[in-house]
Amino acid sequence: DAPNILNNNLLHIDNLMPVTLWQTMHAKPFANGTLYRPVVNLSFGLNWYIGQDNPLSYHLVNIFIHILTAIFLYKSIVILFQSPALRNNFSKQAALFSATIATLLWAIHPIQTQAVTYIVQRMASMAALYYIISIYCYLRFRIVESKPKYNFLFLTLLSYVLAVGSKENAAIMPISLLLIEWIFFPDPESTFIKNLRKILIAIALIFLLCAIFFIFKNNYFKNFFIPIGSRPFSLYERLLTEPSIIIFYLSQIFFPIHQRFSIDHSINIAHSLFSTWTTIPCMMAIIVLIGIALKFKRQYPLLSFAILFYFLNHLIESTIIPLELIFEHRNYLPSMFLFVPIATGLYSLLNLYEHNSKIVYTSIFIFIPLLFIGLGWNTYLRNNIWTSEQSLWLDAFRKAPDHARPLSKLGELAGWSETKSPEQLAKAIWYYQKALDGYSPRTSFKPAIYGNIGEIFFMYGLYDQAIANYSKSLALNPHFSNSRYGLIKTLALKGEFQKAYDEIKTAIKILPLQSRFFNLQGIILLWRDKPDMALRSFSKAMQLSQNKQKYFYNIGVALSKTGNYERAEWFLKLSGPKNNFDLVLLCSLLENSIRAKNSAKIKYYAEKIVDNFSIETIKGTLDNSQHDYHTVPISSKLISPFLFFQVKEKKLSLETKILNPGFLIYHAG
Repeated sequence: DAPNILNNNLLHIDNLMPVTLWQTMHAKPFANGTLYRPVVNLSFGLNWYIGQDNPLSYHLVNIFIHILTAIFLYKSIVILFQSPALRNNFSKQAALFSATIATLLWAIHPIQTQAVTYIVQRMASMAALYYIISIYCYLRFRIVESKPKYNFLFLTLLSYVLAVGSKENAAIMPISLLLIEWIFFPDPESTFIKNLRKILIAIALIFLLCAIFFIFKNNYFKNFFIPIGSRPFSLYERLLTEPSIIIFYLSQIFFPIHQRFSIDHSINIAHSLFSTWTTIPCMMAIIVLIGIALKFKRQYPLLSFAILFYFLNHLIESTIIPLELIFEHRNYLPSMFLFVPIATGLYSLLNLYEHNSKIVYTSIFIFIPLLFIGLGWNTYLRNNIWTSEQSLWLDAFRKAPDHARPLSKLGELAGWSETKSPEQLAKAIWYYQKALDGYSPRTSFKPAIYGNIGEIFFMYGLYDQAIANYSKSLALNPHFSNSRYGLIKTLALKGEFQKAYDEIKTAIKILPLQSRFFNLQGIILLWRDKPDMALRSFSKAMQLSQNKQKYFYNIGVALSKTGNYERAEWFLKLSGPKNNFDLVLLCSLLENSIRAKNSAKIKYYAEKIVDNFSIETIKGTLDNSQHDYHTVPISSKLISPFLFFQVKEKKLSLETKILNPGFLIYHAG
């Protein structure tokens, strides 16, 4: 996941010092320094420390979380059968059977693929893990007579905090505990329990007040009927559309054929109650299901709880908050108890027909493992789609051909392919052009598509086409920083420094906190032979950046050109590998030594370059540096004579050794 992990520098840790671990908790994409889902981001940081960008350790952790969640779900269901509402109606055997079947149905269901296989959706799965641990600890406190019993209340609270620290939708958990109390513990046994319920109600009311404050703070009611933020739908339209999506989720759960799952789905946005035919029937279906749950709470508490728990835990992500309309991983937590009534129903049928009808009994007995095999097979096939980005987005394109997201992703894969060819270029542009006409999940998507087209043309050296598309992107969204950066970079590479400099001033005015624009400004100033001004720009870039070391090289070059040779060498040496075994860096160190007139260091760096790199490589690097206007300049004219002299000296030394009889005798021996 590029923004959340690959390009998120605060997660790229190389030590386990407390201050380093603390920084991972503030690794919000595009807003580094902001506390964001700290529990999950800490785990991503630890994964990076272990294996950097190798996905193996990330997948192992995700699968471990899924297994652990299943274990606590099983334990929670078993304890739930000991509650006052159930213990007289179910035997221990029924409880164990139902918990096992329900947990396995949930754990191997293909709808969980997105929460487990999609690495960044650890946010959903880890939140669900701590959520179910919190429920389990609460049930242990309420049911199991063990000492010290009240420790489980503390563990309930701790798990709740960790769940919210993984993903914000876990905040609704106290209402789930109230739901458990209402359905499974109809009569409070003591004053303490009565007070505990009052505390849960108070927490639920605080949650409700926070939700109302959040809604008013973001002007959701004021802008209820107009598109909000970058979304192409209003909150009213989202509220009308979500019932159809929730019923679609339920259809996926109870008809789990792998072809019905995707990372992107075609959804008809409901602009009014009657604009799409599914809106009213789906609303009615939800009302009927909730009505059944409320009416039969006493007779069928497990069914009632499964239904109400499902809808309750969809409340945050499937109502008015302007998130994307549909994601399958949102069912990971809500679906946890959906299979319990099915499991108890199967157990009841087996009991009923064990002596009455051997044929029916045997059929049910065979049906259960076949059900697991069918679910497992569809989960396996769904995971195969996640084998590569290409297969994932081709699948999404087939299922949502009118959506811009799969098309733009396929364009990205073609455009950024390691194999550069006219065919790859044509394929990338075709996908992106199609994406421009598709449904976009954000209004900012179209400027991004034009920006990506510009970037592909830039990579293929078609600078005029790149500038044209960057300009189209900025015409739609002047604040789109990637297109602004791409335009400046392209103008600089064409040598149009004045235009590039004017664009940078505009960029810094609009986006004053982005270090890369100050860095680019410094590079252009160096090419225009204004090192003092360039040094100020590089210093500002370093000041704004979390990763300050990446600007050390540019600062070193600027310092050298202003005459601060010792400081220049210090920055240059710290900018690269510890052995400074980098040709561009060595050339800059040589140039700095020449400017400082330090003959010993001139000889040292010249020898290091000539001894470790071929003449062709050195010549190619110096030639390229004369026109590579998006990196700091290297003075080829200044360093070439010294390198030429060193090459001659090396050649003479080698000839002397070869002509020396002693040398020949030694090596012949």
